[in-house]
Amino acid sequence: MSDNTPETAAAHPPKMADSPDIDGQVVPPNELPTASEHEPVYDLVEVAPIATSGSEPVVARAHPAAAETSVVERVPDAAPLAATSAASMQTVYVPAPVPPFKKGNRGFGVLIALLSSLVFAGFYALVIAAIQAGEIGVFRFDFFGSLDFYMPIAFFFVGFVIVVLLANRASWWSFVVGSLFVALFVYFASVGAGLLANNVFGLTPTNAARLFSAALLNPFVIAAALIARETSMWMGALISARGRKVKARNIEARETFDRESAARTSEYEKSRYGTPEATA
Repeated sequence: MSDNTPETAAAHPPKMADSPDIDGQVVPPNELPTASEHEPVYDLVEVAPIATSGSEPVVARAHPAAAETSVVERVPDAAPLAATSAASMQTVYVPAPVPPFKKGNRGFGVLIALLSSLVFAGFYALVIAAIQAGEIGVFRFDFFGSLDFYMPIAFFFVGFVIVVLLANRASWWSFVVGSLFVALFVYFASVGAGLLANNVFGLTPTNAARLFSAALLNPFVIAAALIARETSMWMGALISARGRKVKARNIEARETFDRESAARTSEYEKSRYGTPEATA
């Protein structure tokens, strides 16, 4: 038998002509059904056995998933849960309490310095008029149109503002010492301005020295320095009085802030760790 012989042909040989049928009838040869028309042809294929680790035979078993009914539970959407979790984990930043700003006394001091310049100008005008009256015997105020009258006033304002900015909330002794600086600043600045007004650099050294000595001994310049010293000292007392009040308010505001900070810290510690009796 060849290898191409169908399996069904080998197991069931075809009926021969004139061989009786199952019913006992004789079937002619031309009416016998051929294998190619009615029955499929199968080839014999040898399949190698599956290698196993042991000697036990391989038994085909059905997959457990094929025999059991799977029940799928519907999982709720995780997006709302994630949103809720994100909302609950959101970090909230609370601004820390800011310490109170220390208030200064410079603005008030500059304002007083401006008013002091007017006071200085009034006394200076009276002194100039008195000196001229002693020289010519007549009180005259024609110097109001001269630049020499306004220069010491401007120098006084600048020098006093410098002292105010440096002293700030300091006590009166700072203005007492500062008044000496204001007097010297007015004196030497007025002398220098007078020399520049008389073109000291265009003179000979002898004439320049003579002009410089006359400027140093000028009674109007000396009077301006003395008036500047007294005015800045006594007006400085007014500035220092307010400076003491500002300093006291700053200390009180700082103490209030420290007490409130300590109370907030204690309250936070109690809410976080509990009271000492509860933890004990």
